Amino acid sequence: MVDVVGETAICSVEVKNSAGNKVDPDTHMKITIRGPSRKVVLASTAMSKDDTGEYHYDYTIADGPGKYKVLYEALNGSRYSKAKDEFTVSDESD
Repeated sequence: MVDVVGETAICSVEVKNSAGNKVDPDTHMKITIRGPSRKVVLASTAMSKDDTGEYHYDYTIADGPGKYKVLYEALNGSRYSKAKDEFTVSDESD
């Protein structure tokens, strides 16, 4: 799916323990997004909780077209976990 400048990209992630069960991090669940120029366009921001182990962030695309890199970070006690994702933005809708 390609998003368009001015629209909202819904970034979502699931957090699971080693047994594969959805869990909530004890400390935080945050998201960082880098734009096509690799510049941080959203710095380490708390995500909204949808259900146990399910989080999302609605990012309004303000920068130009290209590939955006997403970093999800969870801190559970002293254990730090991260996951990466990406989405592509076009300058016009099809």
